Amino acid sequence: MIELFIGCSLLLGDGVLTEQSIDDYFLCNHLQDVKQWYGLTNQYFGDETLFALAVMSCESDGREKATGYNTDGSMDQGLFQFNNRTEKWLEKDIYNRELDMYDAETNIKAARWLSYYDGWHHWNSSKHCWGRYDTFSR
Repeated sequence: MIELFIGCSLLLGDGVLTEQSIDDYFLCNHLQDVKQWYGLTNQYFGDETLFALAVMSCESDGREKATGYNTDGSMDQGLFQFNNRTEKWLEKDIYNRELDMYDAETNIKAARWLSYYDGWHHWNSSKHCWGRYDTFSR
């Protein structure tokens, strides 16, 4: 994993650009802002860790206190930008307790549960960013 974070430009080093080398380069750059969350994300996502980190990067740039305000009056919170309406549903019907989506582990665990049981479509608003790495949402 460490190799992925060392010099993304090395992926393009030989000067021969292929679709794969370009994808690897973009993924490497996306992961730079979320590399601090690798260990915790890997704990919950396992084989899907790199993809989850790409989604996280697109959603919050790795900022656990990120907040997004939507035109419908709702807001998105934390690393995976959970909508407060989704959070309320998770609190009431799944976890049976209040959740703090600004807590990194809570946010990552909830993202794992939601992506595992209901897919990655909850993050489609940022799919223009992470879609090139999509192998898990089909």
